[in-house]
Amino acid sequence: MEALTPKRFRDLPAEEKATRSITDDESDESLVYCPACNRAMEQGDCVVVEEDITANIGCAYSDCILSATIAAEHVQPWGAYRAEHEEDTAEWPEIPTPGECYKPAERTP
Repeated sequence: MEALTPKRFRDLPAEEKATRSITDDESDESLVYCPACNRAMEQGDCVVVEEDITANIGCAYSDCILSATIAAEHVQPWGAYRAEHEEDTAEWPEIPTPGECYKPAERTP
């Protein structure tokens, strides 16, 4: 039995991109972050989550530590994540390299 190739955000028609996009625009090149696996990615590479329309899209990486359905709840726009976690992401670049791992700074007690 052949493995199914997941549907990607970039494969969607414009109307569906508008409803599933997690960034301010529906661009495939918009940058997002998955805190589950700590990787940056382009929104277009994200997996479409068919099981739950409220989840919209999931992590692009099949080796993400969570299943696509669960990880979908965590994929966030790059800039919004950095703004929300300013202390932990101060050293991160303004524009990430898709596929690179960016871990939040470790806090010492």
